[in-house]
Amino acid sequence: MGKDFIDEFIPSKDTRAYLNSIHYEFTDLEKATIVANHIMISYEEKVKWLNNFMHQISDDALTDRISKALENLSYNESFFDFVFIPHDFRHGDIVRCLYGDWNTTEFCEKVGIILNYSDKEYEFYKSVKGDYSDVQVCVDIKFDGAAYQGEFEHEHINPIYIERITLNEKDERRAYLNYLTNLYSKKDAMGETDNSKPEYAGGSDDLLEQRYLGNYIPVQDEATGKWCVQMGYGFESGDVNYIATEFSGMGLIYHLMYNGEMDHVHGFDSVLAMVLQDPEHVDIVTDYGEYSEQAIQMVKGIKRTVAFVQSHHRPMTNEELRKNRLEIKNK
Repeated sequence: MGKDFIDEFIPSKDTRAYLNSIHYEFTDLEKATIVANHIMISYEEKVKWLNNFMHQISDDALTDRISKALENLSYNESFFDFVFIPHDFRHGDIVRCLYGDWNTTEFCEKVGIILNYSDKEYEFYKSVKGDYSDVQVCVDIKFDGAAYQGEFEHEHINPIYIERITLNEKDERRAYLNYLTNLYSKKDAMGETDNSKPEYAGGSDDLLEQRYLGNYIPVQDEATGKWCVQMGYGFESGDVNYIATEFSGMGLIYHLMYNGEMDHVHGFDSVLAMVLQDPEHVDIVTDYGEYSEQAIQMVKGIKRTVAFVQSHHRPMTNEELRKNRLEIKNK
């Protein structure tokens, strides 16, 4: 029944092909657990299969367990043992998720990259003592179809619902995902079992990582002024806005128009930098309530000052700056 079960209940063509290639067979308990927790089959299908299955097996204890679970209509709770599902997904693989929201069969194409899953993690999970949810791997979801999902859409997904995806070279998502793949591949997967720290290999970022490897709350390095924090997927360093964003998973958003197209940045400092560099082609979008009145006035002030300097070929005097401020506030 091994291959028949795999073909019927493993939706991912990649996981299905890998399981068949190694001639893998799940135990009867594992089969019942996979079906009971399956997201992409209906409740009625689960009940029908489990009813048939318990009459085919010779394990009285498992038969009794299935029978009692069906009577209580809560077999998904009764069958929540950890099941190791062999797969060949690893850190940096570009993949898609085969289901929509939880407990739906709606097909969608959530596309992202597997994070922090090396051979070491794979070997660890072979003998993990947990529940069924521990089989999941972390996928950094970046697109739902063609729609960009932002920077903080990590999902933990069972490998039976994950497939690799190859994007056409003309697909606009491809360059961005390849960039992220290269970026993620530079970050060592964490999870050391002892307290030793890796040797310093050179470079300022490596030195910061060595110094703050055990800091799980952001801290500012006095020498460089950078903020540093150890995240679950790797070490991060940067300005306070970036680190606060990564640490909390709640990034600030500032919408703007650049060359007539909608864009956004994650800090007001970035807005100011764009306005100063190209004031004629950058306009802030205030419809979302992201800008304070003071911030709006500052952007207007920059634009007016640039226009003055370009037309007069000199800086503003103090009196002209004062007049400029009053006109903006009263407008």
